[in-house]
Amino acid sequence: MTLEELGLSPWFAEQVSSEEEALTLARVTAVHKGESEVCNGDDTRSAKMTGRLRHQARSKLDYPTVGDWVLVKDFDDEHAGRIVRVLDRQSELKRKTAGRTTRYQLIAANIDIAFIMQTVGPGYNLKRLERYLVMVNESGIEPVVLLSKTDLLGAEELDKLIEEVRVRMPNVRIYAFSNTDRNNLEEVMALFEEGGTYCIIGTSGVGKTSLLNNLLDEEDYLFTLPVRESDGKGVHSTTWRELITLDNGAMVVDTPGMRELGNMDVNEGIDETFEDIIALSVECRFNDCSHVNTLGCAVIEAVERGEVSEARYNNYVRLMREAAFHDQSALEKRDQDKKLGRFYRSMLREHRKYKGCK
Repeated sequence: MTLEELGLSPWFAEQVSSEEEALTLARVTAVHKGESEVCNGDDTRSAKMTGRLRHQARSKLDYPTVGDWVLVKDFDDEHAGRIVRVLDRQSELKRKTAGRTTRYQLIAANIDIAFIMQTVGPGYNLKRLERYLVMVNESGIEPVVLLSKTDLLGAEELDKLIEEVRVRMPNVRIYAFSNTDRNNLEEVMALFEEGGTYCIIGTSGVGKTSLLNNLLDEEDYLFTLPVRESDGKGVHSTTWRELITLDNGAMVVDTPGMRELGNMDVNEGIDETFEDIIALSVECRFNDCSHVNTLGCAVIEAVERGEVSEARYNNYVRLMREAAFHDQSALEKRDQDKKLGRFYRSMLREHRKYKGCK
């Protein structure tokens, strides 16, 4: 396999200076604790970041991730090569980590299309699907929605559900299929084209691993785990991210199921996901309209006329509030916590005084 077949484009190749030509240009195919697996087209080797690269990193977002192009020293070393530099990325898929601190987790880099998988059976959640869409749009990656497990619904019920998704996501390609009875599976498999780099994301149990098994035509390559019938939730059958090359030359990043999605600094992603609402906001009476109980709000008027669904509007407002909260500085959040703490303490004192008077 050549580097071009591995996804190298002139945009990446031109970043390598003449002084760096002695280093090995490789792509990160997997990330484990403390080291990466990198491929130069012919061989795949283990490699670790140099101390200098780790020291220069502003955060873990600067660490190598699956899909990255890196320059490696001592690539043929029998122990491990050393990653000297991570080339600039064309795109990066990331999410907020758990907790109140403003930290990200990098999922993958240099992705062309992100397939967002959602089951139509137990576990179907349109709000979650919309949150994934915001994250992908913010990353500058083309989103495609895959609705899996269509064998669990009748034709009429499935058509109604697909139409519901189309209304909420009017500008996104949507494909419904089944890994079990293989309905429309060939159409979905044809979306993975030679030379492209793809990412499949979604919660555990939606059928990501089953789809990859079908793409690879090897049932035993990736194992699947059962899904609880009560809520459609599954167990992680993938525990790390890796770049898999299909027989046709397409490359797919397999990711663990993601249970938490953050929406920090996603204003661009929200704007792209809710283009219809953003277009209406231009007609609002006030330029700084919050679209919540505001006089002359064109968005609220559109909801009242039925032009925008109430569910879509409510999800937009909720995501905007989350984005506004996460845009706050750490100092503002601490100040907010202190005010809340003072309020609770004053309430406790009043409660004790009241009990003492009785």
